Amino acid sequence: MGIACPTRCYTKSDLDDDEGGMKGSKRLRESLEGESGYGSIGGEGGAQPSKRQASGETKELKLRIELLPIEKKIFDAIKEMLREESATRVAKNEPPLKLTVRVAGGWVRDKCIGKESDDIDLALDHMMGYEFAELMNKYLVSKGATKQNIGRIKANPEKSKHLETATFAVFGIDIDVNNLRTELYDQDSRIPMMKFGTAMQDAERRDFTMNALFYNIHTDEVEDLTGRGIDDLKNGILRTPLEPLKTFKDDPLRVLRAIRFAARFEFKLTEDLIKAAKNPAVKKDLAHKCSRERFGQELIKVVGGVGSPSFAFELLVSFNLHDVVFEAPSTLKADEEVKKRIQDPQKHVGTLGLDTMKVLEKLLRLHSVPLKSRRAPLYGAFLFPFNGYLGKVKKKYQPAIRCILRDSVKSPDSGMAEPAARLVSTAQVFENLATAFAQSGESKDLKRETGIALSVVKDDYKLALYLSYAKAKASEGYPSKRVDAKALEDIRADFDQHVVHKFGHWLENESGLIGCWKWKPLVVAKELMKEGIKGRALGEAMKKQVIWRYENPRGTKEELLASGALKP
Repeated sequence: MGIACPTRCYTKSDLDDDEGGMKGSKRLRESLEGESGYGSIGGEGGAQPSKRQASGETKELKLRIELLPIEKKIFDAIKEMLREESATRVAKNEPPLKLTVRVAGGWVRDKCIGKESDDIDLALDHMMGYEFAELMNKYLVSKGATKQNIGRIKANPEKSKHLETATFAVFGIDIDVNNLRTELYDQDSRIPMMKFGTAMQDAERRDFTMNALFYNIHTDEVEDLTGRGIDDLKNGILRTPLEPLKTFKDDPLRVLRAIRFAARFEFKLTEDLIKAAKNPAVKKDLAHKCSRERFGQELIKVVGGVGSPSFAFELLVSFNLHDVVFEAPSTLKADEEVKKRIQDPQKHVGTLGLDTMKVLEKLLRLHSVPLKSRRAPLYGAFLFPFNGYLGKVKKKYQPAIRCILRDSVKSPDSGMAEPAARLVSTAQVFENLATAFAQSGESKDLKRETGIALSVVKDDYKLALYLSYAKAKASEGYPSKRVDAKALEDIRADFDQHVVHKFGHWLENESGLIGCWKWKPLVVAKELMKEGIKGRALGEAMKKQVIWRYENPRGTKEELLASGALKP
């Protein structure tokens, strides 16, 4: 791919004033608030080329962007270091240091759409990152700064990590440094040989055109070497610089990144990208070449970030990749009642699970649940069909949802698997209790079972109620009927009239059970021992006390003792 001349230049205002521009990143998924539609996943809604793209014209586009004071300070320091190092080499009769430093990837993209970013990745044209980091460290120390530790993340081609990366801090900002690269493939090996490349060659090896933009710190310009990155940002198109299948084969994790970016920015996917994402070879490579930790790093940005997680998961299902990312234990078991309800849970994840997730996402937004609190319930919603199933891990059976989130998706949020499993199991209990409450009203049995459920879910009971409603709503008329856009629009009114909401109102305002997981015993163990209750009988008495209090949440100590509930 070449670059046609002459160079075209864009200013920041050129993008912002254009109809449909990215000012303020307005393309975020506002559809969940009913303000716009979902991004396209193919068909007639696929990406259409601009007039310039259709004509085959490719030009190097440049865009000036504004730097924060700390960013200018960092880049000025780098340029001054290069000048001093070059002068030192010349004084020693050595060739001067001629090094072009560019910022690559997400920082440039975000700056172009008016968003700030602290993710500074430097790309060097003919120096390894670690050598550069050492030079920069030496320079900063000479100016009175404290010497910084330099991290080195080695390349691991077997896991599609082709570049060695140096990491260090400049003025308190973390920076990653790589060299520009190109790759040569031996016909007998799938692992490429890396060598220094040009900026164009490096741009072509990037995942998407919008991430192939460079900011040249020497010229203060954004370089669009693929000729499409800026236009694709303006037009909301997710496109690979090279043929998509080649891009995904190079690093299969990029298909998950495509899903994440499509959901985050509400971008359209090109038809050839969709076709490549559905290629069985990509699925196979994703399963065998990418670590589970890398899955987790991508998915936590989907579920806990800006955009629509359910749309991202819809793409995951559309590409038939959900069973790779959320791989179930090879051995599953469940009782006959569970199997009668759902025979093949993995199959239903892409239908009932996805619908549950869509409804829940809307509900969490309506109730302004913080992003960090949405992860566990959203994962639980998607995996709800596995509720009641146990997976065998190391000769021990555990809830399948816990196994999948802990072992298949190794998320940086390591404590997520257990809360998700708890929320799902409690949500199912709440759905059953809500039905009983609607039919028969308050009873001791209802209060007892509600108290037991609360002792499991504790402060997250509201999330369990939301999840309970979402699953119930998704199940209405299932499987012949799926949740549609109209149903999502009507959720606020529907939720207020639903049996789960009415049960939740009783729970919070009338049951007296809120906070029961923090209750201290009315009768302590020492008092029971004085009455001759010891050993196993003492433990049973304490358990009976808890159950009595669930059934009589406003009961007193005197009423408990008079009831005889503690007697062996």
